[in-house]
Amino acid sequence: MYFIPQQAFKQLPILFKADRLTSAITAADLPQAYLDLLAEQNGGYLLCSRIPTHEPTSDGIDYAAVHAILGLHDGPENSLYAGQTVAHSAGLPDYFVPFSINGNQLFAFDYSKLSPSGEPSIRHIDIETDNWQTVAADFNEFLRSLIPAPIAIPEEVRLTHTEGAHAFWLADCAGLPELFLHFEDDPDKQWYLRWIAHFSNHPDADCRKTACEALETQILYFRSELPDIAHAVLAKFLADPDPAIRELALTLKKELTDG
Repeated sequence: MYFIPQQAFKQLPILFKADRLTSAITAADLPQAYLDLLAEQNGGYLLCSRIPTHEPTSDGIDYAAVHAILGLHDGPENSLYAGQTVAHSAGLPDYFVPFSINGNQLFAFDYSKLSPSGEPSIRHIDIETDNWQTVAADFNEFLRSLIPAPIAIPEEVRLTHTEGAHAFWLADCAGLPELFLHFEDDPDKQWYLRWIAHFSNHPDADCRKTACEALETQILYFRSELPDIAHAVLAKFLADPDPAIRELALTLKKELTDG
């Protein structure tokens, strides 16, 4: 298993569009190993988040971060079809088909350099620094080369939402407070509240408490910026089985209502 299990992607059927991804490639021409992976889950975030590189990247001296694999669907997130606009807008050569994108960094099938079996090689491309590296001879080797690693939280630069979502999916209770703190002033409150709601269902009461405390910060300091779903998120904590969490949620209900 390579993916973090995510029901939203498991429920999306694989969609083979006739539209060309490049001048010569359609979805049906993509590597079989990639199509086999999507049969497990049609895109999503990975359990292992790094791949070794021969040269430094924006992520590290000897590795590049890998976050999500794009799926073959028309969903609003992680769609390979939508992702091709990144390659087009950056003016990348026609032989690249990106399958993983994080801001200016992407991984792509490189049809200019094929393996002995005719599979495209895997290229890591940093559009901002113009750093292009081959990281695997084919997609099978790419998957085998992935290694587990934590998502480092920088002090001076905010993670992208792709990096942040990956970090939330991989987070344990010990690392959760720092992660919520890192994004507490993020302007996309809908996105942030979605992660609070996600952890409101966690089986560990400590994780749910951390999520409720993150909601407390939002209500106390960012109340005017919160969308209406804040009430629905708070309702999850009002129904929590832990009495301490319910007590905190009751005080937040008064703050949110009075505001």
